[in-house]
Amino acid sequence: MTNSNCSTRHPKINLNAGNAIGNVSLSLILIAFAAILMMSIVPVLIKSIQVNEITIGLVRLAIATFGIGGYLLISRTPLKISREQLTWLLLLGVVFAVHWYLYFLSIRLTDASLAAIGVSTFGIHLLLLSVFIKKEKLSLIDFIAVGICLVGILLASPSASLTEQKLQGFYVSIGSGLLYACLPLINQKISSIPTNIRAFGQFGFALLCFSFFIPIADFELSGESWKGLWVLGIVSTLFAHTLWIKASTELSSNITAVIYYGYVPISLLLSYFFLGEPLTSNKLLGAALIIGANIIVILFHNKRNKH
Repeated sequence: MTNSNCSTRHPKINLNAGNAIGNVSLSLILIAFAAILMMSIVPVLIKSIQVNEITIGLVRLAIATFGIGGYLLISRTPLKISREQLTWLLLLGVVFAVHWYLYFLSIRLTDASLAAIGVSTFGIHLLLLSVFIKKEKLSLIDFIAVGICLVGILLASPSASLTEQKLQGFYVSIGSGLLYACLPLINQKISSIPTNIRAFGQFGFALLCFSFFIPIADFELSGESWKGLWVLGIVSTLFAHTLWIKASTELSSNITAVIYYGYVPISLLLSYFFLGEPLTSNKLLGAALIIGANIIVILFHNKRNKH
């Protein structure tokens, strides 16, 4: 999952905007879909090139960090941040690094499609984290959504009798989703920092974390593997990040919230066509329930915030 500023949270939907879709630019919707498509190829590419998690992280983060850093340098963006903000940026980078490592590991252990489904539980994780951290109260709708998500997880889970490794990988991806849900909470603490500077700090500190493990990275790769890494770094990280920021800034949040969860069905289809992963009824129904639970929470909380 490569929404690099990782500030996704339950957006405030304008329920009075009945003709929202008709009023927005078609080009912006296409940009949003293009960004999601670029993100959706991540599990398929990682599964196909079979490069270890540290190498993938180092290459993607180096490309993203130097790409955004170069833009900030050319645009002469001032990097004035306080010591407290720097501490939060460091935490943001560390959490993001562990999230990425677990996500890459889950893709290697299980199906690429299952990894995408598992990490998509982050919306429910965010709901539960808000209860413990922000002392928010769960409503009946929230409990129903959590229950739906749990049923979806059970349905999508591969049978341990068939392959224990795939089951472990699926649950690792759910753990990755938990860490991904921590990112918007950290971003809220430093929301006054411009998005590109936050992204630069996130990628830069995550790169620092991965750098400690350079000795176990493997850079003696085939030409095909290097091509895959360059695509992951440039297309799925740098370009996807830039396009998504533009789309999510200029489009209404009720549109981007729905488009964002397109990540899962696109990943499922790409995994089916390019990796030959089966689209079982349990996997499809489980993914639908997990996504549905996330959207229920988004719609309910935004409706409640309007009153």
